[in-house]
Amino acid sequence: MADPILVEPELNQYMIAQFKQFHQHPELCSQEQWTSKTITAELKRLGIPISSYPIKSGVIAEIGQSTAGPIIALRADIDALPLQEETDLSYQSKIPGVAHACGHDFHIAALLGAAKLLKDQEGQLSGRVRLIFEPGEERHVGAKEMIQAGVLKGVSAISGIHNMPTIPVGTVGMKVGKLMASNDNFDVTITGVGSHAAMPQTGRDPIVATANIIMTLQTIVSRNISPSDRLVLTIGAIRGGQTNNVIPETAGFKGTIRTFSAADRALAKKRFYEIVDSTAKAYGQTAAITWDEGPAPVDNSKIMTDLIAEEAHKFMTVIPAIPSNADDDFAEYEQLVPGCYAFMGSKGQANLHHPDFIANPDGLQYAAKFHEQAALTLLNYFNQKGKVD
Repeated sequence: MADPILVEPELNQYMIAQFKQFHQHPELCSQEQWTSKTITAELKRLGIPISSYPIKSGVIAEIGQSTAGPIIALRADIDALPLQEETDLSYQSKIPGVAHACGHDFHIAALLGAAKLLKDQEGQLSGRVRLIFEPGEERHVGAKEMIQAGVLKGVSAISGIHNMPTIPVGTVGMKVGKLMASNDNFDVTITGVGSHAAMPQTGRDPIVATANIIMTLQTIVSRNISPSDRLVLTIGAIRGGQTNNVIPETAGFKGTIRTFSAADRALAKKRFYEIVDSTAKAYGQTAAITWDEGPAPVDNSKIMTDLIAEEAHKFMTVIPAIPSNADDDFAEYEQLVPGCYAFMGSKGQANLHHPDFIANPDGLQYAAKFHEQAALTLLNYFNQKGKVD
């Protein structure tokens, strides 16, 4: 391990201040106006021009003087979660019911720090670095909007990080291939016939039907998917009825499916529809299914990941990343260009998406250095190779 002081103290303090500022002003998906304006102002202050794209929120900027050579993209997501923060931080969220409980404030600050590092050596860059501050990741719409706007045009490769509170500061988890799962969300409404609770024979009880559907859906994992594969089917919410003595007209539930295989993903959806529709029919009722197809699995390029890991070894600890059943729409970029996504140590007291989640700002210097070195390493590779072998 090299000296842990990876950036100048002034830059480290700058990143910490930015991190705290963004933590106090979280904004939800597609509402990141203050966040976008603040990022824009900081980039302009650093002398980095903002690129013009047809986007409603988020920021795109570019570092590099040459119009020749490769373009490497670095991405940070910027939206927050609809959670009430429950920490004792001096820089708690000032927005009721909204919190950066996934650490996207950490991501913003780290990429701003990397922007400063890269700007200081702009004259020596053998290409350009495109900075993508992406909105709307939590609802997996941001990457699609960015791609539709054209942010990957001319891009040779992309790199990104996600803070990981289960990993110590100064350590990064990296893995070739599938790192994070796909995400499909569903919302089901079962419609029966309401009646007096004491006279169930006069109705068709949607609560009983819904309960049986929920239990039967678990057989998708236990009886349709190979035990050697990974698939999670979770029901996160159930609704139905208002009182103890009335059978309602409708009941329903919503949840999510996560997997690492396109074949398993397709099979799970097929069996889901079959089970829901046939069970509802068996109870003399009807089912309405709303299906939200999220991103595919994050799938890291071997060449990109190995190159960046080799460089990261020089200034921090690199460990094998444990694949996560969480999803990330960074996968949308990797379906179009080779990429590397890594888990950056931000050791804290709680895991992601918890009200008391805390990202340790001591990890910012490692994250900024990782971004910088990823960009330089990939620029060098594409200048030598021209494309992925």
